Order: sequence, then structure tokens, then C-alpha cells
Amino acid sequence: MNTLAKLVWDGLEFRKPAMLRLVEPLSEEQMLWRPPNQGNSISWQVWHIGEVEDNWVRALLYAEPKRYPFGGSVRVAAANQYPSKAKILEYFCEVREISRKRLEETPESDFDRAVHDDHYGQLTVSQVWGGVITSFAWHAGQIALTNRLLGRA
Repeated sequence: MNTLAKLVWDGLEFRKPAMLRLVEPLSEEQMLWRPPNQGNSISWQVWHIGEVEDNWVRALLYAEPKRYPFGGSVRVAAANQYPSKAKILEYFCEVREISRKRLEETPESDFDRAVHDDHYGQLTVSQVWGGVITSFAWHAGQIALTNRLLGRA
């Protein structure tokens, strides 16, 4: 893995153990609990992390169609359509392995390549991966907060 790919990989992996330590002991009920004021459940957060990591890279960097292994996006799924905690974690780990392989195959020169996102406009490959890293960190932080609200600090 080249230096830039390694930097991205390290950014993705840095908070993963802490997030998994919070999620692994939770019951299915705790995974689906929603904080007040329409906050998202931990199931939603973990599913969303995987979906963004896979589909933003898939669409912007590889021009591939988005993939929804649970039949649709978490953004439109009702709570009773959520897969089990085990399936969501399996999906997260599968996507992370896909990211590792993608990064291993990305030449360092490709990180400066420009791509277009309908929301953000022109981005570089580096910026896309930076967005994936920050999205993961953002949602992992929300998982930690929701865990505290569950009384599991």
C-alpha cells in the first residue's frame, strides 16, 4: 500500500476498535433505540457508515452502480426492515475489507485525480477518501453518544 493509501487506511481503522467495543455488547433492542429529537439508532449509524464507505467510493471513484445488500438504503428503511446486529456488523466488516483492497490497488498518482459529486462539485480522489474518513469518525462519535444516552457510558 502506498503512502497516501496507508494514510487513508490508518484514518479508517483508527476509531474502529473503539466503535466495535461499544457496539458488540449491545442487544438488538439497544441497537434499534433512538435518542430523543429524532436521532438515529446505532443500527442506523453502523449501516450508514458501511453504505457511505462503499457507495460513495463505488459511484465517484469507480463509476459503478451503488450496492444495497439489504434491499435498499438505510436512509429509507423503516426500523422493522433493519437487518440484525450481526448482519449489519458483517456488512460493515465486508465493506472495510473492500476499502482495504481498493486502497491497495490505487496508485499514489490517482489521489490527485478529479471526480464530480452532484452535491460537492469537483473533488479529488483524496478528498473523497477524506470524506469517507470523516463520515466514519462523525458517525462513530454519534454511536458513542447514543451509547451514553442508553446509560452505558
